[in-house]
Amino acid sequence: MQLDFEQIKNLIPQRFPFIMIDKILELEPDKYAISMKNITYNDVFFQGHFPENPVMPGALIIEAMAQTAIVLFAIDKESNPSPPFFNQEPPSFPSFDKERPSSPPFDKGGMGGFSDKIKKPIYYFGSVKARFLHPVVPGDQIRIKVVNVKSLPTSAFVEAEASVDGKKVSEAELVFSVKK
Repeated sequence: MQLDFEQIKNLIPQRFPFIMIDKILELEPDKYAISMKNITYNDVFFQGHFPENPVMPGALIIEAMAQTAIVLFAIDKESNPSPPFFNQEPPSFPSFDKERPSSPPFDKGGMGGFSDKIKKPIYYFGSVKARFLHPVVPGDQIRIKVVNVKSLPTSAFVEAEASVDGKKVSEAELVFSVKK
């Protein structure tokens, strides 16, 4: 199964400038996912890391691994990768002749008011054990493979590997705490 950027946005809570994956190339529910991210000099983190010698921060490589894992867990065997709110009624907007509600129709999470209708689990890092083997620089296309080692209702453990042109640049073990 493949997912495009819009489908990814409907599965993970991160938004610009913190979405670290562009596409899901392969996904086998409950088993593994492979994503990719095109690295360009225009990525905002290069403004400070480091302008004269741009290198993708290791923490952001780990974040890309984590986002790939969230997509893997968000798609189960029966899931449809379509945005989950397409078949639901949109929120009602206040009219000018009625009193406005105390809360705005759009939430701060970027879901356009739908987040209260979608009950998705939230994945928090529990621990990370990582190694960085080579730098990732503008012009690279990073490919991330995440393998589900174990997932329980309240936690998950994955192994991840990032590579550029077939050369491993990072590897990590990630443990998540899952909150419903």
